[in-house]
Amino acid sequence: MPLIAKDKKQYLISRVRSVIAQDHQIPLDDLADRLDREYGIKIERHYLSTLVKKIYAERIKRADRQTLNYALAAFEDTMTQVVRVAWEIANDPFARKQDRVMALREIREAHSAVFEKLFDAGVFERKLGTLDATIRNTPLPEERKQAIRVAFDNWGLLNAPKEDVQPSNASQPG
Repeated sequence: MPLIAKDKKQYLISRVRSVIAQDHQIPLDDLADRLDREYGIKIERHYLSTLVKKIYAERIKRADRQTLNYALAAFEDTMTQVVRVAWEIANDPFARKQDRVMALREIREAHSAVFEKLFDAGVFERKLGTLDATIRNTPLPEERKQAIRVAFDNWGLLNAPKEDVQPSNASQPG
């Protein structure tokens, strides 16, 4: 089967989607006839079935995203109510200090929970740092070591080795 250019494939998908949107239960044979009749498009049945499957997969993803958006919105609304009540408690001048602290903690946890759910849903992307052990564990070149020693000596952070101290000969028999 020859490869079809990307723009041609998108055109075919849009035409198939258009016909399916008008008649949701249309069989593949009728769909092929209608594409030929209305748009002059002749598609082999197996290729047409792959396009239809692709369209249905897109619909499923959209439905899943919509369901997820509804659930996230409901969760955010609930957390917003919790935060609103907690701020009332935190700002109440007659509330005990313990109640204020608990309200502020609840506000923090609500915000954290909302962000955690958004991260889990893929709204944001976590970019955690990676450890590159090969760079960290490589020895320094000799000139860098010497430059560091000189800087430490200049700042008085490293005592210079004492060369004038001789080992005592008292412990050796003589």
